[in-house]
Amino acid sequence: MSFALVARIVAAICAVLFVILLLFPATYAPTYGVAADMGVQFITRRAAPMFIAPAVILWCAASAPDTPLRRAVALGIALSFVGIAATGLAAYLAGTASAAILIAALGECLMAAALWATRKN
Repeated sequence: MSFALVARIVAAICAVLFVILLLFPATYAPTYGVAADMGVQFITRRAAPMFIAPAVILWCAASAPDTPLRRAVALGIALSFVGIAATGLAAYLAGTASAAILIAALGECLMAAALWATRKN
């Protein structure tokens, strides 16, 4: 699999998450067994823009040649997904989130691994 393909797939996922978090914040948290009260919806909506930035960056980087900058972009976004996965795992272990969060964490780790594995091609 090429970096261009991985970057575009992850960019599309980030763009979809941006739309869901921004426009439908009450639907996101219950997916993981967390009540979507007004505070959760507020934070969810505020977090939405954090997904549009990597979407745009990855979309643009997909067609860029292999450079240290492109590798840094891949590393930075991969690490952010590892961090998101870690918070999901911590929420599950604390009893805050249901086992569904583990599926999300797996997906986040897979995206991170794919970005890392393809960063040079």
